[in-house]
Parts: sequence; C-alpha cells; structure tokens
Amino acid sequence: MFKRVKLVLGTLIVSLLGLPFGLAQSESLLGTTLWSQSGETPAHMWEFGVHHGVPLAFGDLKFMPGYGGGFHVRRALDYVFSVRGEAFLGNMRNKNTYDGQTKTTWNGGTLEIIASLNSLVWSARKSKKTNLYGLIGAGLNAFEVEVVNAISSDIKPKAYNLQSHGGLGLGFSVRINDRLNVGLETKAWILFGHDNDRLDAVERQEGDVLSYSSLRLNVNLGDKKAKSEPLYWVNPMGVLLRDITELKSRPSLDMTDTDQDGVIDLLDQDNNTPPGVQVDTRGLALDSDGDGIPNQEDPFPFFSSDRAIAELMRADPVATEADVERIIQQRLVEYNRTGKVPQPGNENKGGADPAPDVSADRTAATNKTALADWFLPLIHFEIDGFHVRYADYGSLSSIAKMMQEDQHLRLVVTGFTDKTASTAYNNS
Repeated sequence: MFKRVKLVLGTLIVSLLGLPFGLAQSESLLGTTLWSQSGETPAHMWEFGVHHGVPLAFGDLKFMPGYGGGFHVRRALDYVFSVRGEAFLGNMRNKNTYDGQTKTTWNGGTLEIIASLNSLVWSARKSKKTNLYGLIGAGLNAFEVEVVNAISSDIKPKAYNLQSHGGLGLGFSVRINDRLNVGLETKAWILFGHDNDRLDAVERQEGDVLSYSSLRLNVNLGDKKAKSEPLYWVNPMGVLLRDITELKSRPSLDMTDTDQDGVIDLLDQDNNTPPGVQVDTRGLALDSDGDGIPNQEDPFPFFSSDRAIAELMRADPVATEADVERIIQQRLVEYNRTGKVPQPGNENKGGADPAPDVSADRTAATNKTALADWFLPLIHFEIDGFHVRYADYGSLSSIAKMMQEDQHLRLVVTGFTDKTASTAYNNS
C-alpha cells in the first residue's frame, strides 16, 4: 500500500516540475492576450516570508516535537496560482524503549506550487481578507541522524547525504494590511532514495515521513504606488463587478437633435442654435476668424474685426462685394464704348462719391498696367468644399468677357482657407 502511495505521489512531483513553466506560459498567453490589453491584471509585488514551527518525524521510533524555521520567496503567476521557493532547517528527536533515542538535523529546500482556494470572492472589495490555499512541492535535502541512546542493533547513525523529497500541504493566512499578512501552514514530505527510511536512524519500515506545522509572517516587497499586492490577495471579481456597475451607470445613446443643427443633444453645447446657422462639432455657432463674433453676425467672417482694422476701415473705406461688382460693370461699359480701360479710383467705394473719369487721357499701355490694380470679385466656397457656387457664375462671366476683349490681359488668382480646420488639413 505504501509503495502505491509513493508511486502516485512521485508522479505528481514529476508533473509539478513542469507546472511552473506551463503556468508561466499560460500567464504569458492568457494574461498578456486577455488581461494586459484591457489593463485589468496589474503589476504586482513579491512576497518574502519567515516561518517557525514544529517538525515531526514519523518512522519506526516514537516521535517527539522538535523545532525548526526558515524563509521563503513567493511570486504570483495569476489570481489563483503562485510559485514559492522555501528553505527549512529543523531538529527532531525520536525514541522508544526497544531501540533507543536519536536526534535528526534536517536541511532542505523546496519548490512549491500554491493554489488559492477562495479566489472568487463575490464582492466589490479590492482585496481579500483571508487566503485559503493548498500546495504541492518537491525539493532536495540533506539530513544527519545522531544516536543518543542505542538499545537495539537496528539503530544506526547516518551522515549527511543529498536526496530528494516531495509532499502536499494546506495553509490559511490573514491579511493585516497591504504590506503584511500572517498565516498557519502544515505539510508532510516523504523521502525518495536509498535512505528514505532512515530519518529516525532505524531502517525497518518502507519509508519515513517528515511533517512540519508552522506560523508564518509575510511581507509584500515593492512600490505599492506603482504595484498592487500579490495577485492572490487581489479580488478579480471586484474588477468585474466595478466594470459592470460602470456600464450600468452609463447614459444610453440618445440621437435627439433639438435645434436640428446636426449635433445631437448629448454632445451639443448649445441646443438653441437658430435655424440655418453654421455650427462647429460642439454645436456652437461658427466663428471662422476667431474674433468672438459668429459668422452670421460678422460683416467680415474671414477677417479679424479688431479695433485696428475698424479704425483703418473708417480712414479708408473698403469696397463691399456689391461695390466691386458695380464698379466692374461700369468699367466694362466704358471699355466697350471707348476701347480704353478707365483709371480706377474710389468711386462707389464704401459710399464715397464717384471720382471724375480721367481714363480718356491715358495711353493703352498705361491703361493695361492700371488694370492690374483693379478689385476683382470675391468668390466664396462652401465649408470643406472647392466647387464654385452658382451664385458666383455671373461674376466669373464678367471677368471672362473682359479677358476675351484683351488677349494680353493676365490675372493672378489667390485662394485662402478659413480657421475652421487645422493648418495641416488646410494645406493638404
């Protein structure tokens, strides 16, 4: 029976040796792909702990409580599994009335896989208060047995030599704060190798067992501002429940557009925009030149109307588009009648009185040069468009007729964008 138990436990130990690598790959594949992209698995701290307890050697002799201790380093693989490396030194005493009395000194190190058994806590708490876990481990040891009192010939001393062991355990720890936790743990190891039945110095049964029950003090190492507690203390259900609560509290998508300006009320910062007024993406009336006056109220929507420009306009009136078109029509009539281009002046500009006609005394060369200083009609385009509007066809027709009359005439056309888009977009 004992051989079968050892065979099963040995198989578990061999599987355990590959478990850290499989779990690490699982964390890399699962954790990185599913959790890291969504930001739900935080960077987490390491755990360092010290332990002190009572080792017991179960063998041919009657065991007596001993004392031992050591330290460990533990790292979470995910919210359930973690890996721990542990060192343990212990002293035990065994005796009976038939064989005698022995003293055993144990030195060993064990690699353990720990599984938290209460990882799914259905609450919104960020951290768990307690941690119940099971473990399986394997390691190497060297123990020495000293015979204190020999009665039978079966009791023999044993010198240190290296061999392996493996075992199982259970533990329970309580969180004190985000740095400290304390726990109780018990586990049992069986020995593998030639001296597996000599832990008590008597080789009579099929193998001895070492039991160790301990009290543990654990400290989380790392910057707690940048990292969370080890993941076996983090409540993954809290993250899910907070996300669900946030989703439930989000407003539903409402496509209502009260003022019919093309911006829904959910995003509109002005739900009372007058009909026909151009707006930006926030639903505010468009101000192309950024002077604080909306386009529908700005006489010069594409030019800043600050005080300096206002003063300049009073000193030198600027022609409106209607003035420019009227001037061109008048001069085309004069050009068709005399064959000469009249000298431009301030006639009909900003309401000024027409200037006297002095073009009859100009030579053709002078007239052609003066033509280059004329005001031509302003052509406006729709927002984010480059097609000529039907309303501007008449102005362009007048310019075309003038160019047909004089084949030597050359025009320079300059285009400008407004401020409603970025510089990179306007230059593209």
